Parts: sequence; C-alpha cells; structure tokens
Amino acid sequence: MKFKTIFILFNIVVFFSFLVVTLMPFFMLGGVYSQGFFKDSWYLFLIFVLAIGSIDIYFIINWKMFSLLESENWDNLVLYLEKSIYEKKNIYRHLVKILANTYLIKSDMTGITKLEEFLRKEKPGLVKKMVIPLSVPGFMDGDPEKMEVFFGEFINIKGVNNEVWVRFLYSFSLLLNNKRDEAANSFLILCNSKVPAILKLLVIYSLNPFVELDNNGKFDCVGVGRKELSLTYKREKMEMELDSIKDNVLVLVLNKFSKEAIDWLYKE
Repeated sequence: MKFKTIFILFNIVVFFSFLVVTLMPFFMLGGVYSQGFFKDSWYLFLIFVLAIGSIDIYFIINWKMFSLLESENWDNLVLYLEKSIYEKKNIYRHLVKILANTYLIKSDMTGITKLEEFLRKEKPGLVKKMVIPLSVPGFMDGDPEKMEVFFGEFINIKGVNNEVWVRFLYSFSLLLNNKRDEAANSFLILCNSKVPAILKLLVIYSLNPFVELDNNGKFDCVGVGRKELSLTYKREKMEMELDSIKDNVLVLVLNKFSKEAIDWLYKE
C-alpha cells in the first residue's frame, strides 16, 4: 500500500474515531449531562489532538524520506540523508540508522566508514548504538585484528545496543586472531548466560572444538546447550529463528557459518 494512501486512511480513521468519542457522551448522557462531562474532561481531547497532530507533523516533515524509501530510490535517499545529517547536523538515531542500512543495501562500505568517522567526531555516544552496522566494513575486510580492536571497545560498557551479539562478534574475532584461550573465555560468558536461541547455537558451535581438550568440565555448557536446543527446537523452528533476526546485518555476513551450526546441531 502506498505511503500516501496509508497516511490519508490513518487520518480518516482517527477523525471518525475522534468524532465517535466526542459525540458518544451526548447520545448516552444527553445534552445537560454531557456538558458537565466535556467541562471536566476537555484536556483529554486536547491531549488527543496534540498527539495526533504531532504524528502528522512528523510524517509531513519526513515525507520525502518515506517516499524515497517506498520507491526504493536508494541513490536519492542517500543524498537526502547525507545532506540532512552531514550538512544540517540533524544527527538523530533513526536517520543515522536508515542511512547506514541504505549504505549496506548499496554495498557502500566507504559510506559506512565515513558515517562512523563523522559520528565519532560529532556525536560519539551514538556510535555504541550502531556498533553492528558500523562494523560491517571491517568485517568484510577480513582483518581479525581490526575486528578485535573495534568490538573490544564496546565490551563491558553500558548502553551498547545488541550487547550479547557484540560480545559474540568480539569473541569470534579473537578466535580468528588465533587467541584461542581468550576467545574461549569470552564465549563461555555467553554460553553460561541466557541469550537468544540462535546466538546460543553459534556460541556452542564455536566452543565445540574446545570440548575434546576439556578435562575439568569447563565446557560442559556446550553439551548441555546442544541437548537443550535440539530437544526444544525442531530444525524448521531453528531456521525460522535465524530468519527472524535477518535485521542483524552481521548474521547475514555469517550466514554460511550459521547454517553449518544448524547442520551440526541436528547431525545424527
């Protein structure tokens, strides 16, 4: 459905809903009693009108952006957002997130790097809200040292979005960097924590090579986790779990690894 149509239908529905709510006291209580009701409750109607007005103003202000999104005009959307963020300094999280995702759609890793550098200079607090999308260029470069440094910056600090995924990716970068003991210890934090099912699977699959060298039960969570997941989730459901987090862009990058983990989980 077209964005313009949705906007018009929304306002029509809201208008008639407001009309019904406004007239209902008159029909139910009569003219005399309804006057008292309106006198005591007028502020509720004002709040309602202001709330709806604010929503409409938001959509009107961002009309061009929503129209470009709807038409999938990525080139012009990038130009619009870059002007808004870089030139007008409208450094709002939702705009930054849309720009980062648009760069990803266009496979513009240079654009993401530029965005990260800009945020670190102009609004560094927003970087920890955007760790995963901003990390894609480094991940695509395949440099485990850079990945370790990047993700390591956001370990054990407050306010990081997708904190458990950041921990996993940091652990994974340690593993790629041949820091096996550090990687194992970092993975174990997740292995012994309550995390989403698909993440738990990736963690225990990553730790599985360490199990044969375990003489003191340090990696017991791998066998326990594998049994629990295989009994709780049928293969189809686990694959649905993977599909449900496709907004996590690095899960797409790790898509092959994720599928290997699912094959391992249900291996006879």
